[in-house]
Amino acid sequence: MATLAAPVNIQKTSTKFLQTRKRSNRRLARPVRVQAALPDPDLANYAVFQLASWVLPMTIAGRLLKMEYPEIAVGLVILGATKTVLSAGGIIHF
Repeated sequence: MATLAAPVNIQKTSTKFLQTRKRSNRRLARPVRVQAALPDPDLANYAVFQLASWVLPMTIAGRLLKMEYPEIAVGLVILGATKTVLSAGGIIHF
């Protein structure tokens, strides 16, 4: 019973020997130009123009002619490939 009545002595661990977090001198990363990752504004404008002038009207016309979407997609791919070949050959200019 004497041990129950005796005060409890709590010993604190010495923090002198514990590992502390080492700080390393890190160099900050050099800034990277983000604009190189973005698409060319001319390309974005060209894509919007193609979408508005060919893809949407051809899709609407195809649906009015009771065509299914896979048939319309094949036609648009053929149209795009033909335009690319003609542009590369210098026959048409955008």
